[in-house]
Order: sequence, then structure tokens, then C-alpha cells
Amino acid sequence: MLEFDDQPQPFKVTAGFVAFVAAFFLPVVLAAGVYLGAWLVADEVRAAEARSEQAAGFNVQRDDGSVAGWKKALVGVCPLH
Repeated sequence: MLEFDDQPQPFKVTAGFVAFVAAFFLPVVLAAGVYLGAWLVADEVRAAEARSEQAAGFNVQRDDGSVAGWKKALVGVCPLH
């Protein structure tokens, strides 16, 4: 007859487990990074847009290059900013 071993086995942290946990939390970390980055540059982007609208007049957007493109893109990507 076969013997049944009902003893609990010790927990082992393997590379697969670490990869699973990293993949599980990666979207949360990326979202927090985008939110934090957009929060840091949102005031600068808004101020540049206000200056641009004020200088151009008649609701015409003019890009004067005072804000880096990645900052505008980051604020545009984050739906909370």
C-alpha cells in the first residue's frame, strides 16, 4: 500500500515565484510612476499652455518650445491630470 505523506512542505521562494509577483505588481508600479511624473510637471505644462494661448489669442495654440515634449505627452497620457 502507498504511504500518504500529509506533512506540510516548507515554502520555497523560486525564480518563478519572484517573476509572478513582479508581473503582478508591475502595472501598479508603472501607473504610480506615470501619475507621480505627471503631477510633478503638470503645473509647468499648464503655465506654458496659458502663456501660449495668451500670446497667440483667438484660441490658437502656438508651440513656443518652452516645455519639453515628453512633459506634454506625460500630462496628456495621465487621465487624472
